[in-house]
Amino acid sequence: MTTTLKTDHLIYFNQAKEFVLSSFAAVENQLVPLHLTRTVDWLLKLKPLADEALLIAGVTHDIERAFREEAVYEKMFLSENAFRDEAFLDYHQQRSAKIIDKFLASITCPVDLRGRVKHLIAHHETGGDPESNLLKDADSLSFFQTNVDLFVTVKVRESSPEKVKRKFDWMFERISGIDAREHCRPLYEAALKKLFVNAANPDAVSTG
Repeated sequence: MTTTLKTDHLIYFNQAKEFVLSSFAAVENQLVPLHLTRTVDWLLKLKPLADEALLIAGVTHDIERAFREEAVYEKMFLSENAFRDEAFLDYHQQRSAKIIDKFLASITCPVDLRGRVKHLIAHHETGGDPESNLLKDADSLSFFQTNVDLFVTVKVRESSPEKVKRKFDWMFERISGIDAREHCRPLYEAALKKLFVNAANPDAVSTG
């Protein structure tokens, strides 16, 4: 699902998107920018009049992954909760929020806009208010569109099929909105099917 977004008037959104693209290009990561772009698409599907703060948060919420600290990720993979580790999730959302806030300050983004973006990113994993919940839901929808193959092929070896399944379950169960949940249900069910097929036959996963 893609949405045509006219962004000529969204000055800070455009600069934030360019920052994201250049940051991930520097580490040769194309998947996260795709996920972030699809998150914006879903935000506009769920809330067609989403404002610039929400759109900036959507396109930047995982920026920390472009500057990842490997020791933190290795510790997360080894933990019992792995991808659902609360300490890691908070580290991820708070560090992403700080990176983007610093970038927005560097381009003289208005303080009130910066504050809203920082708040949204700092809560995109856990939600807690209507806009943070919306970002969280769009994040989940995009995850099931863009990240499943990575998890059932690569992440499953870094952790385990059980931990990946718990990640899939959590990404679906955390969705707050009724419409978002119904949009996501077939994507979630397809992800579980792909995980089970891969667990039985690791060579059977396709990227289609």
